[in-house]
Amino acid sequence: MGYRTILSEITICCLLSAASAGAKMNDDAAPASAAAGTIMVDSVPTEKLPGWLQVGGQVRGRFESPSGTSLLNSSRDSYYLSRIRVDLGVKPFPWLRLFAEAQDARVGAYNTAPVPSTIYNPMDLRQGYVELAHEGRVSERFRAGRQELEFGGGRLISPSDWGMSRSFDAIDVSVSGGPAKVDLFAGSPVLIDATRFDRHKPGEHLYGVYTSWANLLPSMTVEPYVLFKTNVQIKSETGVPGDALVVSPGARLTGKAPGRLDYIVEVVVQRGSYSSDRISSHAASAVAGWTVSNAAWKPRLSAEYTYASGDAASKDGARNTFDPFYPGNHSYYGMIDQFCWKNLKNYRAGFDFVTFKKLKVRGDFNEFYLATVQDGLYSSSGSSIVLNRKATSSHLGWELNSVALYQWSKIWKFGGGLGHLWAGDFLKQSKYGLGYTYPYFMLVGSF
Repeated sequence: MGYRTILSEITICCLLSAASAGAKMNDDAAPASAAAGTIMVDSVPTEKLPGWLQVGGQVRGRFESPSGTSLLNSSRDSYYLSRIRVDLGVKPFPWLRLFAEAQDARVGAYNTAPVPSTIYNPMDLRQGYVELAHEGRVSERFRAGRQELEFGGGRLISPSDWGMSRSFDAIDVSVSGGPAKVDLFAGSPVLIDATRFDRHKPGEHLYGVYTSWANLLPSMTVEPYVLFKTNVQIKSETGVPGDALVVSPGARLTGKAPGRLDYIVEVVVQRGSYSSDRISSHAASAVAGWTVSNAAWKPRLSAEYTYASGDAASKDGARNTFDPFYPGNHSYYGMIDQFCWKNLKNYRAGFDFVTFKKLKVRGDFNEFYLATVQDGLYSSSGSSIVLNRKATSSHLGWELNSVALYQWSKIWKFGGGLGHLWAGDFLKQSKYGLGYTYPYFMLVGSF
């Protein structure tokens, strides 16, 4: 299976390269993600095609060889992850655009069955939408269909592009003018199903208003928002069936200060109901960075603290565990993606620099604690994986990460990384004390 996957990627590469021969890269149409090792690409117009037609795509391969999976044993599993995307955009009028994106994701030499949907989903429709737009002093955009949604830093709503990548069946209305922008959206997350056509999750919906105001204060952007999440046919802590409504007002601040300082602060509270339970939770994050000098290698130090509340008492009619909605975890809470923004305290220190023009290097140290031992440890998917209310320590452990990214050409990018988690007392007391090691090498071709 592995060699067939690689051969199929080579074939797609050749076809896409031929289609984009002589193309000019359009940075506005194909923005790169800020997340380490992640590239998100829209169509790239070519000179050989009519102006109303856009063809593009992406080939991504990743070799992984983790050991200590699930923190229970030291066994190693080495495999190859393949993800191929083909994009087609049609713009018959300046105000109308039709877009479709097919995606094929497979894995070779994976030892564990069944293969999880996070890495395996044969050819399917990842995006397919209609967009109406007007550009002017006040610009409007209306987009309906299967699409990506990403707001702010992606802690709550993100495609989460490191893995299979998330999309939504949604409507998004965006209005912008001058320094201000507002998005109103409603939709449902798409469930990945390797056995049939992907469909949105029944009974689960997302609604929101996300605003942004640049330079409200000097060099500061303010992003107030309110998000709503609904579910049907769920149960309370005591087993009472009902529906759920989570209301999440929050705000995000980003900016720069004198002395080459930068910062990001985000605060969220949650209220609502979960069947007969009342919801009361909160979360916050703060990042400060300092670019040490104006040297060409751009050395930068950063520090971060992240908190998300947990539930200290079960079956009391109150749910205090923060719900991170649909996040992109890979840029936060450790590169090896073992935890999420849920019943968590995370301290991080980092250093990144550019060794030369096309090579970026980053290193991080993370220390993790549970917000409360009475609640569980949650995986990157948001599922409870360890519950030990008798533990005497909330310390989950330490993690060291290093990542390098090399932009070899306009099309090809290579990257690699190594991360290791040393188990803390909570995991050891819960018999999950072996730690976890995660090395990878990745190549991405964006056409």
